Parts: sequence; structure tokens; C-alpha cells
Amino acid sequence: MVKLPPLNVLFIIKCGLLSFVHSQNVQISTRFMSGNVIFTWTPSNYSSHFILITRDTTRDKIWTRVTDTQYTVRDVLLYDNITINVRTPGSATDNRMAYNVFKIKIKVGDTVNLSWTAPFFPVAGLYIVYHTYRENITVFRIESSGVSYGGYNQSSKYTYLTRPCNSTNIMFEIRNITMDDAGYYNGGSNDEAAWSGGGVVLIVHNKPSKPKITGDLNVEVNRYIALTCSSQSSSAPDYYSKLVTLSYTWFVNETKMGRETGEILRFYVTRDLKYNRYSCTATEDDLESERSDTVHINPLYGPDRIKITPEPVLNVNGNLTVREGETIGPFVCTADCNPPCNISWKVKDPDGFSDALSEMRTLMQQAVQRNIQLFGCIAHWKDKMFQKSIQLDVQYLDISTIYINDVSSSNVEVSENATLRISCHVDGNPIPTLRLSRVQADTELDERQGAWLNYTIDTAQCTDTDTYRCRGTSTGFNNREKVFSINVPCNISFDSGGNFKSTYGSKSGLDTTVNVAVPIIANPHPQASDFTWVGPLHEPVSARTTICIGDVAYRHTIRSSLPVKDRNFFGSYTLSYKGEIITKITINPEDDETSRPYIVAIALLSFLLGLTWLIVALVVIYKRRHHSVHQNSKHGDESIQPEETLNMTQQYDDVHDMVADKLEAQNMSQDYDDVQGTVAEGNYTNANGDNTVIEDSYTELGRRDPETPYEEFKA
Repeated sequence: MVKLPPLNVLFIIKCGLLSFVHSQNVQISTRFMSGNVIFTWTPSNYSSHFILITRDTTRDKIWTRVTDTQYTVRDVLLYDNITINVRTPGSATDNRMAYNVFKIKIKVGDTVNLSWTAPFFPVAGLYIVYHTYRENITVFRIESSGVSYGGYNQSSKYTYLTRPCNSTNIMFEIRNITMDDAGYYNGGSNDEAAWSGGGVVLIVHNKPSKPKITGDLNVEVNRYIALTCSSQSSSAPDYYSKLVTLSYTWFVNETKMGRETGEILRFYVTRDLKYNRYSCTATEDDLESERSDTVHINPLYGPDRIKITPEPVLNVNGNLTVREGETIGPFVCTADCNPPCNISWKVKDPDGFSDALSEMRTLMQQAVQRNIQLFGCIAHWKDKMFQKSIQLDVQYLDISTIYINDVSSSNVEVSENATLRISCHVDGNPIPTLRLSRVQADTELDERQGAWLNYTIDTAQCTDTDTYRCRGTSTGFNNREKVFSINVPCNISFDSGGNFKSTYGSKSGLDTTVNVAVPIIANPHPQASDFTWVGPLHEPVSARTTICIGDVAYRHTIRSSLPVKDRNFFGSYTLSYKGEIITKITINPEDDETSRPYIVAIALLSFLLGLTWLIVALVVIYKRRHHSVHQNSKHGDESIQPEETLNMTQQYDDVHDMVADKLEAQNMSQDYDDVQGTVAEGNYTNANGDNTVIEDSYTELGRRDPETPYEEFKA
């Protein structure tokens, strides 16, 4: 043993016989015993120490207080490196010792080389290699002169390989490995070296033992079963084999189950499993055990497989659809169970279950009502009861029920402006569609999906009077409807939504009348004798009045013939009912449309006649001027020219005056005024559809420059 001076820095030394660390007078040594490492430190000047262990890279979270001078780390073959840190009370100085776990794994029959480094070769010249497993034996002895194998120079089992023999590098070969070769190998000068740290653990692998499958093989179906494949590692040494975790392979009917590698096989038991055979193997590294004996599952199953024949045709919700009053059946119920089941039929309604009409396993034919929910086949097996049911979807559609203001009624009279609540109820399955409509008005008021339709009129009006219909519909059923009447009496009022004309045009005459129509709303309809017309003279007018009853009970038309004897009958008329004003109309005078075509024709003829006279006058003037020019040319143009100009001007004025007189003689002025009043702005449409400007043409002739004809003729 080498003693190191006390230092504040930690040194680690691995020795062949004894390893230690000295820091602040603390020396740590190690011993390997049956898979555990014992750390021992000296001196023992303190009653307790604090230690911290690091296994590979995992360090303890807290310091451990020990009252002894040694500490054992168990199952070190699980790790590659063990480090201990020792502190004395009140000191923060670390005293560390690292122990490297050297292990070699080999199979039976192989050859292996073991080696380690001794800190020194003994001075005595003798180094002994020990094998420790269940006992401590000497493998061979090394001296500077050679190696002795139990007194022999050679061995069929071992061969020392290091040269020279006194080297600190210890290496030897072990051939034909057996299970007995497993254990801890180390060396030194005495027996204590057999357990000292720094040696090598030889692990000999062997295939695991033949597994055995255990578990409850008689299991009811629809439950989970657990089978255990029991095997053990047969590798050595035993302090290694106890740490080994085996992997397992399961087989069903000689077929490998891919994902099952655990010791326990769990699966769901069904009736078909009784044909399966299960076995397993255990594996350590690459060594697989023999196959276990096969086992058979004996599934116990009750009547979970109940069959009803013929199989009911179910809807998408899994129910048998049937209308109320129709019959179903017969149905036969069978069940595969062991021991045999006791089968009976039950019927369920809102009051619970009761016996159904059946004989042994057969449900007899029977009519269904809406309160029947299901028919069930009950199978008793041992102390358990199982059931398969035929859920019924009984469809029906009831007649409509009407509630008006929460009172069942079919005809009701409601005051005007009162609240009117209409409730329509139709019970049915599937859920019916309800529609509330007005018959006379041909209007749908509301539509709802459900058994109830509620419709509220906050303020009842006369226009709400009608025959109403509540209709319930459902696929496959005839409509269920209820017709009822609502009557809302009201006073007479003007119907602003009716067809009404407020202004009329008329001629006047002793036999002339104007037919007037006034829409009103009233329920019940009024009497014609209660209506009065007051004319422009603020006096009652003798009018013939009738009442036309409308297509609805509250909408009517007052038709009156108002006389228009003379112009005093034009103006405003007021219709009253028992002194209350209903509305007013106006009658205006209108022109005689039939005289207009004649006026236009006369004006056109007058214009054409005047135009003819103008053309004749121009021709006469032209001839006279031509004759005068011819006579005067003999006397010279210069003396005649001024006089000719004056004569032409005067002649034109004479002709113009003559034409004007002619037009006046023919009442052109009166005709023109008629045309101007008839044809807007002088535009007249002739027989060909062309517009002729009469007034403008006439005015243009009247304003033509008197010198213009002369200049034109001269040209």
C-alpha cells in the first residue's frame, strides 16, 4: 500500500491488490464481493461520514450519512463506473474514489482473453491469479522464472500470455468456456487480493430455462386473460443472472405474435379462442430457450350471441319501424350458451317489463300500440341474464287540436285590438310539420317542426277575420288538419289598400252621372242607406248607392252614381257614414274631344286656300313686271329703273293686302285660334303621321319682307 501525503487536490489511483485515495488523512479502498463493491476508508477518527455515490452519470441527489467506515454499492454489474465521494463532518473537502467495473460476456464453448494492469509486481517475485465464484481458487502462479498451473508447466485450460513474466500487464487465455468458468478474476500476493478491486468479471451466457405458461385458462368471454411465460436466466455468475431481463416471444397456433415481447400476454377472450394453442420462448441476448408446452384456452361464454329469426329490418337508428295498429311477428329467439339458457320474451312499455305473448322461444304475432317500446328476448345463464331487444319505432299522426287564447275552440269572436293567441297541437312520430294558414286570404302564417305551433296576434284587427287551417303532415300519413273561424268585428273605415280613384272628369247634363267606387273595411258589412254624399254646394246629393260584398268578410266596395246636371255639380264630394266622413272625391269638367278633329281639318283647309291665293298673286305680279320691263326697255334702262322699283314695291303691298283680306274673309283668324288651342304650339299631325307647323308658317308669311320678292324676281 502506498501512502500519499495530505493534499487539497484529489488523486485517484487504481491498484491490483488494494486501491485507495488519501486526502486529509482519508484513505479509500475497494473490494468486490458477489456482484457488490465495498468502499472502505480510514482512519476512523469520526463517528460518521457523508458520502455521495455516482453510478455512471447518475449522481445521488442528496448526501448519505453513515456511521460506519465502509459503504456497499450493490449490483455494480449494471454499471460501468461507480464513484464515491466521502466528506468528514464539518468539511467541504471531497475525497473521491472511482471504481471501474470490468466485465466480459462470453458463451459456453468459446475462448476468451482476460487482462488487467497490476500496480506493481510483488517484490517477493510471486503473483497469484485467483478465480472467485462460489469459492476462491487459484488459477495459476506467476514467478519471474515462469508460470505454474497447479504444479504443471502447461494447462489445457489456461495459458498465460504476458512476457516477461514479471510484467505488470496481466493477460491470459481461457479455453473451452464452461459455466464453471464464470466469476471474478483478480491477482495479488495473497488470498485477500482475490476480492480486491481492479479485477475482471467473466460472464458466461447460456440460453434461458424452458418456459412454463401459467394462468387461468378457463375464462368467460368478453374478459381479458393474462398468461405468464415463466423462465430464468441460466447465465453465470448468479449475481449477474438475477439482474438479467429476458425478452419473450409468444406463439399462437405455431405462428409468432409480432408485437408480444413481454413476460405476460394479455388478450381479450372470445368464443373462437377455444381453437387456439399458445406457447412461448425466452431470450437472453441472442440465446433463445426451448419452446414451452402449448396451452389451450377454454372460453366460457353465455348467451351474448342471441339470434332472432327472421332478422328484423331496422332503420338507420337501429329500430323496427311499424305503424300503430299494425302487427309484427312471429320471431324465434335462439342463443348459443353453455350450459343451455332459459329463454323468454318480454315487452316493455312506460310501466316497465311484462310477459309478451309467446310460446317457448317464439314471439307470437301481435298488434302494436304507440306505448310499446320494445320486445326483448331474455336469456338466463347461470346467475346472469342477457337480452337482445327489438326496439320499436311506432309511428302515428293524431288529428289537430286548436286552442284559442288557451281555450279549446273551433270558432271564436275576438274584440278588435285584443290579443289573439292561436295554438295548434298535433302529436305524431316522427315529429310532424305543422302549418297555420288563412283560407280566404290564401296566406301561410307559420310553419314549425314539432307537436306545437303557437302564433300570436298582438292586436287583432278586422283584417284578421278569416277561416284558418291548422295542418299536420308527416311522411307516409294522410294530412291531419282542423279548420276554424276567427271573427273580429270592426267599425267602417276607408280601405287604403283597395282600388280607389279620387278625381273624375265629366261633362254636365241632365242625364249625366259619374260612377264612383270607394273601398271600405267593415265587419259586418254596412247598409247602403247609411251612406250620404255631400256635393260642392254643401248639400246632400241624391245618389244611387249600392254595396258590393267582397271575397272576404271585412272588405267591401261602395258604388254610387253621382248626378252632374250642370257646371255647379263640378267640385268636391264627401262620403259619410252615419255622419262620419269616410273619404272625398273631386269631379272636374272635361273638354268635348269629338270636335277637335273637325277644327283641325278646317284650319288645314283654310291654310291651303290662303297659300293658293298667295301663289296666284305672285304669278300675276310676275307677268305684269315682265310686260313693263319689256315696254320700258325701248326708252332706256336708266330712266326707268327708279320708277320700276317703286311700282314693284307698291304692287307687292297691294297683293299682300289682298291676300290678308281674303284670309280674313274666310275666318282664318278664328280657325287659327281653334287650331292653336287644339294642337299644342301649332304642331299638327297629318294623315301620314307627319308634324306640320301651322302657326309658324302662317306667321312667317305675315312677316315676310316686302322687298324680297322683287329681289328674287330680279335675280
